[in-house]
Amino acid sequence: MLFLIIGLILTATIAVTMVVVSDRKKAKHRRGNYRKKKNLISLSTYFRISHFMDEFFLTRGGYRKVKARVAMLSVYSSQEIKVFSVQVYAIATASSLALVIFGAIIFRDLFSTLMVVLYAVIINTVLVGKQIDRVHFKLLKQLSAALSSLRQNYLRLNSIPQAIAEAETGSELHRAFEEIYNILTDPDGKARLNEFYATTPFRLLSTLAGVCYLLNNSGDTKLKDGSSNFLQAMGMMADEVNLEIRRISLQKARFGMLEYLPVAPLLAIGIIESFFTNIIPGTSVIYHGPIGYISRALILLASIIGYTVIVKINSAVSVKKDDRNSIVLYLLRQPWYAKVIKDVMPKKLLKKAKKMRLVKGALSMTDLKHMYASKVLFAFTAFALTVGCMFFAVNLGKQFIRDNVREVSLVGGEELSKEDVAIRQNMDDIYLSMATLPKESHTREFVKAKLPKLQAFDQDAQVKRLQEKYVSYYNTYFKWWMLLIAFAAGIGCYFIPELMLRARAWMLKTESEEDVLQLQTIISILMNTSADTLETLYWLEKQSRVHKNAILDAYHEYPSDPDLALNRMKAKAVLPGFKRMVDKLLLTIHQISLSEAFSDLVTERDHVMRLREISQNSTLSKKRTYVSPLSMAPLVLTAILYILVPLGILGFKEFTTALSHVTA
Repeated sequence: MLFLIIGLILTATIAVTMVVVSDRKKAKHRRGNYRKKKNLISLSTYFRISHFMDEFFLTRGGYRKVKARVAMLSVYSSQEIKVFSVQVYAIATASSLALVIFGAIIFRDLFSTLMVVLYAVIINTVLVGKQIDRVHFKLLKQLSAALSSLRQNYLRLNSIPQAIAEAETGSELHRAFEEIYNILTDPDGKARLNEFYATTPFRLLSTLAGVCYLLNNSGDTKLKDGSSNFLQAMGMMADEVNLEIRRISLQKARFGMLEYLPVAPLLAIGIIESFFTNIIPGTSVIYHGPIGYISRALILLASIIGYTVIVKINSAVSVKKDDRNSIVLYLLRQPWYAKVIKDVMPKKLLKKAKKMRLVKGALSMTDLKHMYASKVLFAFTAFALTVGCMFFAVNLGKQFIRDNVREVSLVGGEELSKEDVAIRQNMDDIYLSMATLPKESHTREFVKAKLPKLQAFDQDAQVKRLQEKYVSYYNTYFKWWMLLIAFAAGIGCYFIPELMLRARAWMLKTESEEDVLQLQTIISILMNTSADTLETLYWLEKQSRVHKNAILDAYHEYPSDPDLALNRMKAKAVLPGFKRMVDKLLLTIHQISLSEAFSDLVTERDHVMRLREISQNSTLSKKRTYVSPLSMAPLVLTAILYILVPLGILGFKEFTTALSHVTA
């Protein structure tokens, strides 16, 4: 059934990929009217494929997630989203299926192939994310050039809408700039701006739209040094965009090909196994026995974990806004599971408060119920996978022991023809069917009867082989301590959701700093207008991503008690820069104006950005240090479990055999 499903997906993916490639080749030869006609045909083909993937039960879920992620880039029209989503999904799915086929060819057993399927599912998601990150980086570079063009056009035209209309933008940004122009020229521009905020998760574009709308309505003003408020805002935004471009470029340079190192064991396992089974035939017994299967599972598991963590850290946007797990959300809708989680959740208020501080510190959309539902799911999944791994290793290893007729030695014994193998397999089946392990003398008589032409030395080897095979065969079964290992794995994975929240809080620091910089850009504009503190909170809430909920609460509480509202917002803050900003807002309630409170904003912001760049470089160095062991762990495990352990086992057996001959 598994291979039938894989075959169906492979057929559909190959068809889609062939259509995509064919369309790309045709696009190079289009000219004039013929070009337009062919383009329409191409679009209709993409739409048909998109409709098929959206409805086909095997591709429906994955394709809709890809479409949602592409839409979040907020730079494509509905038609472009379908075209780009088809291309992204086809590439990711084809690559994942190629990995499954490659793994099946290398390992040639169901258990290892299932592990590779798990790997392929993860890689499918990763490849989609990588293509999204590529577009995100392209958008940043286009936005940097567009902001420079916008400043030049404003100096020439002295009109924000006209400067937006004539700004040189890349193909991906063209639609967004058109929408900003419509916001500035529409009588109901505020409603269009709110709609733009809701449909544009790309933070810098949202900030640009808000800045242009504010200054177009209130009018540009001259600052104390005679410069333009609008030009200063564009300069601030350009600094942020260029800083982000430098960060991503430096991250790519630092990580390089590091994320591909954990994938290397997939190639190494097949090469090592083929090499050693040819020069040391006895290793085949180790590789295809229980030890080999367990070793392979550990290597693949280390590879999956290492690759996933490194790609996550190396992503341009490493923190998702919604970090909830769709499987957990589904399970919580089931009454029986919700009841189990209710019993598992802590009952003491002190422990509840401690866990909720962890959730809030990570600015997660999860709650206590979701966190404990994840803990139970992770623990049960780890327990089930470990038990399944042990079960497969024992049964596949036992079957191999029964079928194998070679000796467990460095040389692997004599060369056997097909007829010799058949005779020995029949002999082994009879020997293994005996109720108890025969004595050495009885085994020798049995070998002489079955293989009378063998020399005495070879008969001794067969006696030893049969007795060892009998012991190994009946000693290979599911033992009680394997359940202890499964329980230990489940207990360890029970704490993974908390570790993920701590990691999210660590990675969120950079995004929080970006959020504060965006808010400072808005304040730098509002401080030169007639806006009061309440209106400032309104615009800050519209621009913020990380601190949005805290600012929204303060905005609603402000009319009744301004001091309490801002102090509560300050209490929810984690970043020192945000706390300093709230302290200055507190001064604007009764004492000084907004412009006076933030008079040092530009200087302070420049200082903060320099410190932030230093901090980013330090953080990237730390990330590089953290992920290096993860990238090397699969290779080290491969060297130990696939080279040293088999050779050590065989060497120890040869040593004990030689020692027994000497003592005899």
